[in-house]
Formats: sequence, C-alpha cells, structure tokens
Amino acid sequence: MNATAGMPPYHWQQAIWQHLHAAHKAGRLPHAMLFTGAEGLGKNQFATAFAQSLLCSALSDSGQPCGTCRGCHLFQVGNHPDYRRIEPEEAGKAIKIDTIRAFVDKGALTAQSGGYKVVVIEPADAMNSAAANSLLKTLEEPVPWTILILVTSRPGRLPATIRSRCQRITFPIPPRKQAIEWLATQIEQGDPALFLAMGSGAPLLAKALAAPELLQERAKMVDEFHAVLSGKQDPVAIAGRWDKLELPRVLNWMNGWLIDMLRLKFGKQPASLYNPDHIQSLQAMAQVLDSKVLYGILDRVYEANRTLGSQLNSLMILESILLAWANSKKTTIRV
Repeated sequence: MNATAGMPPYHWQQAIWQHLHAAHKAGRLPHAMLFTGAEGLGKNQFATAFAQSLLCSALSDSGQPCGTCRGCHLFQVGNHPDYRRIEPEEAGKAIKIDTIRAFVDKGALTAQSGGYKVVVIEPADAMNSAAANSLLKTLEEPVPWTILILVTSRPGRLPATIRSRCQRITFPIPPRKQAIEWLATQIEQGDPALFLAMGSGAPLLAKALAAPELLQERAKMVDEFHAVLSGKQDPVAIAGRWDKLELPRVLNWMNGWLIDMLRLKFGKQPASLYNPDHIQSLQAMAQVLDSKVLYGILDRVYEANRTLGSQLNSLMILESILLAWANSKKTTIRV
C-alpha cells in the first residue's frame, strides 16, 4: 500500500477523504480528530496519507500531493520536520507520559515550514492515564496550525475528556460486495467471502487472516476449544499454549465462535456466521449448552477484550475463560 500517493489508500475511504479535503480547502479542519472504527479498515494508512496531503505545498484540487515538492520529498523519506508519529516503543506496550511531554510544549508543536504541524498518535488508546492527562492540556489550549490525529479501534478506552475534545471521524465497514471484490485481488487462493466473514467485514483484517499458517492455527484452536468442552483436553494446558499466541486475536476468535454458537442455537440456518467453515464443530457445541451459559462465557471474553493492555496477566485471563468453558457442559460431546 503506497500511502505517499496522497489519495485515500483504499477506495472505501473515498467519502471520508472528500469530506476532510473539503474542510481543509475551506480552512475548517478541526485541531484534533479521532479516527475510529473496527480493526482492519485502514485508519492508520488513511491518517498517514492525509498527513502528507496537509504538508504538500502544491496540492491538487482532488487532494492529491504533488509528490515532488520539498514537503512531499521530506515526508516520503521520513524526515519532515512538521510531521510526528507517536506510538508505543514496543507493540502492545503503553505510550508513556514522557513521550507525550516531549511534543506538547509550544515549541515542539509550532510548524517550522510555515504551514501545518501534524501529529498522529496510534493507537491512541495505548496512552496510559498520565500520558492522556498530559495530552489533555494541549487539546484544551490548541496551538494554531497544529493538527492532532488520534487513531484507535477502541475509543471507549480513551478518557471521555479526550474524546469530547476531538472531532470523531468514524470509518464504517465497507459494503460486502465491494470488500469481497477488493479482497479477491489481494489473496492468491481461498474464498474471499469466508475470509471477510472471519474478519467481521474488515477487508485488511480479512487479508491478514487468509495467511495459511493462521488458518491452520485457527482450525487447531477450534478443535482444542471443542476438546476442552468435552473433557478431552486440560483447560489449563490449552491456556498455556494459547498464551504463546497473540491475545487480541485469540479473544477475537473465541468471540466469533461463541456468537456463531448463539446464532446456530436460535436458527439452523442463520443469515451469517463468522466461521462458516467450522459450522459442524460449532453446531455440536451449541447443541449441548444452554444459551445462558454461552452468554456467560461471551461476557467473560468481552471483559477480557475490555481489559486488553492493562496489567492483568494474559495466562490468568485465558485460564479463567477456559476453566469456565470446561465446566459449562451439560453432557459429554461425542465427536
């Protein structure tokens, strides 16, 4: 994906691009924006492309940077003095107060080239409470010609005081037909519709999940989830294995299995499933469990998702869910 092209990186983002470009031309851009929406919609790539458009000195009428001016050149080589990207030092870690303090003073937020100063914070929900409080003062007392772009798939984890001082830009799930057509051009084999279902309609997430090794891991985990319920696998041992994987993905998959079980519980042929390729295993589990039990386990997964990034131990989270799952069966599942 070439974010330096200056237009929205993905065609499903065109309406948002046009809206923000029109605000830019009219001099009505808000000083702070919160880009939200599901994971896998390209919010981060959009933020990068839009930042370049704000720093180009020869922008086209459609919002496309020229690609040849000094601003575009500096941006493309990652050395523009008026562009700053703030992210965790390591994936999954917090953005700390020292990182925010380093750019919130007036000098650091003043553009050097006479135009905009653009700061992208991604993922914004990674800021710890001290960092968020440090940023709040800047949001309350904005610096002229400074644009702050906060990007997150979890806006609820940001303080209300932060959210209320940003203009919210919500990236919607694209139409299914449009997403499948795009996905078909991005994967070498497999069913785009299946991958899109796995990705909850988010094309970039669907593309990532189409990797053969992830498909194999997911299939193994469905079997293990089934085996824990039937008493054929130790939930603590499975939690230990799953703890070596990416916790957000593990929780997302469990979330999808449980929702599919509930859909299968209430209808033999539900309109849509997240995991249609594992319908037999999910149907077998759904048949022996009460819907209240499924809702209870789903609540545990929701709560674990809500606390992602906290100091809670991931192994303990998985053990808690899988032990509850192992104890939830009403009868032995025969497979």
